[in-house]
Amino acid sequence: MSKKGILICGHGTRKERGAKAFQEFAMKYAAQTTDYEVELGFLELSEPNFETGVKRLLEKGVKEIIAVPVFLFTGVHIQRDIPYALNSFQEKYDVKIQLANYIGTCHEMVDYSVKLLEETLKDKNWNVEETAFLGLGIGASKAEANGDLAKMTRLIQEKQKYPFSINAYTSSMTYPALPSVLEWMKVLPFKNIVMLPFVFFPGVYMDRAYETMDVFVKENPDKNIAIAPLLGDTDGLFEILNTRLQEVLDGKVDLIASTDLTGVEPHHHHHDHDHCHGHSHDHGHHHH
Repeated sequence: MSKKGILICGHGTRKERGAKAFQEFAMKYAAQTTDYEVELGFLELSEPNFETGVKRLLEKGVKEIIAVPVFLFTGVHIQRDIPYALNSFQEKYDVKIQLANYIGTCHEMVDYSVKLLEETLKDKNWNVEETAFLGLGIGASKAEANGDLAKMTRLIQEKQKYPFSINAYTSSMTYPALPSVLEWMKVLPFKNIVMLPFVFFPGVYMDRAYETMDVFVKENPDKNIAIAPLLGDTDGLFEILNTRLQEVLDGKVDLIASTDLTGVEPHHHHHDHDHCHGHSHDHGHHHH
C-alpha cells in the first residue's frame, strides 16, 4: 500500500528565524509520525512553498496527501488561499489532497494552554485571587479572530479561576496594545500577572513583547510577572494536529471539498510588516 503524506502548512515570514523555528517544529512532528511521509510548506514569504512540499511528497511515492495547517484561527487564508492553492495541485500533479481544519478555540487548545500555565507557575506560591491572566495575541483586522481569542482566554480563565483576565495585542493595528494594558495593570490591585502568548514561534512581535515586559518588571518591583512558553515550544500542539488529522481520516473534514472554489482568484498581498508568528491569527492582514 502506498504511503500517505502529510503537508504541514505554515504562513511564512520574512525573518529567517521564524521560518527556521517552523522547520524545526515540522521535523519534530515528522519524528513522532511513523505512518506518514511528512513535508512542510509555506503559504508565502518563505521557502519551501506548498508546491515544493507537494512535489517532495510525490517523489517519496505518496499518492494521497493530507494538509494540516498550523493556524490558530480561521480567516482569508483558511477560507480561501490555502484550499485554492492546494486544489490547483490536485489536478496539476494528479494527486488527492485533503485539508484539515485550523486549530481553533477547542477543548484541546484550552487544555494545552492550561498545561503551559501550570508548568510556568508550578514553582511560584501565587495566590490565584491576586493573579491576573493576560492572553497575548498578535491581533487581527477581522473582529471574529479577536473574538475567538477572547473566548479562548475566557475558557482558560474559567478553568483556572483567575479573578481577572484581559487580552493585549502586539500588532499596532489591534487595541488594546500591550503597553496600554500594562499601564492599567499598574493601578489594578492584582499583585501577580501571568502572560500566555497565543503565538507559535519566535519573531519580531515576541521580541517586542519581551522587551516591553522587561521594562515593566524594572519599573514595577511590586508586581510579579510570569510568561508562559510559546505554543510551538513544546510537543503539545502535535496532539492537537493529530486530532485534526484524524477528523480528515474519519471523513468529517476536508476544507478543500467544502470550500466553494469557483471563481476564486489566488490572493496575493504585500505585507508591510513581518508575520513572524506562524500566523497565530491568520484572520486578517493589516493592509496599510
